[in-house]
Amino acid sequence: MEDAGILKTLRYPPGIWWQRVMHSIESILRRYDFTDQDEVLLKKMAELFMPIHDRFADDFYRYLQEDDYTAGYFRTDAAVNRRKETILQWLNEILTSKYDNRLLIKLVRIGKIHVKIGLDGHYVNAAMGFIRRYFQEHLNQVVSEPAKREIMIETLDKALDISLDIMTSSYREAELKKVFISQRVELWIVKWAEKLMHGLNLVLMIGLVAMALGVTLLLASDIFYALTVKLEQGVIKAMGSLLILWMMIELLHTQVHQLKGGKFHVRIFVDLAMVAFIRKVFVATIDEKDAVSFALLLAGLLILGVIYFLIGRSEKNSN
Repeated sequence: MEDAGILKTLRYPPGIWWQRVMHSIESILRRYDFTDQDEVLLKKMAELFMPIHDRFADDFYRYLQEDDYTAGYFRTDAAVNRRKETILQWLNEILTSKYDNRLLIKLVRIGKIHVKIGLDGHYVNAAMGFIRRYFQEHLNQVVSEPAKREIMIETLDKALDISLDIMTSSYREAELKKVFISQRVELWIVKWAEKLMHGLNLVLMIGLVAMALGVTLLLASDIFYALTVKLEQGVIKAMGSLLILWMMIELLHTQVHQLKGGKFHVRIFVDLAMVAFIRKVFVATIDEKDAVSFALLLAGLLILGVIYFLIGRSEKNSN
């Protein structure tokens, strides 16, 4: 009943998570070789540390004030007093509490509060280093027997390491959650982008089919013009339209190939531009264009030919 009350207070859901908590505290204690004798020894150290509680709280606050980042969390007297209360409460918990799932939940809660207020994890590690040195120095002063002092320091290190491990696990959980959410969002975006690209490719395919039909009608119109109006001009126009129709077929073939997972070829668009220029040259020969316009068409066709050659060479080298 008491455990369930703690869960309700800390807003942790019961069930599978609760089972994981019970198993995890056992594995943590086993990992640090923490025994019942260590718990007993911590309670004895609590009696040694009791006279310096207030001094420790003041010294710890002064340590936090030395850094502008951590000092920014204590701008009011109420915040300072609260910090002193919480550090002494935490110290009392790790020295006098039974090392079970109840303590684990309390330490997890402290870690989650650190994450919630945006406190960087390395400041927690640094603060734990200060606490470790502080009480080791006190043990050196009050415990005269070297062997006993060494055992106490070893037990204190275990308790501080366990506390730090549990509290910083909240940072690891937050990072994993961030990565997991970002991966889910990324996968969702990629998934819908692929669907959108496939849809646009289908639209492009439909557009190419419509344009091919239009070019077919243009070819039929040119043939009709050649048969009914002027044969020479009609034949030349029909040849140009036939070239464009051929290129439309190539574009359709390329698009189908790409939809099936084939490689995209830039050269096909240069082909299309060259065919369009060739048709213009055909038409210009019968429309009696001026020399400058005709020269510009030939120059443009020459430039496209050079581009076509360079692209073809590049694709050949890449293969």
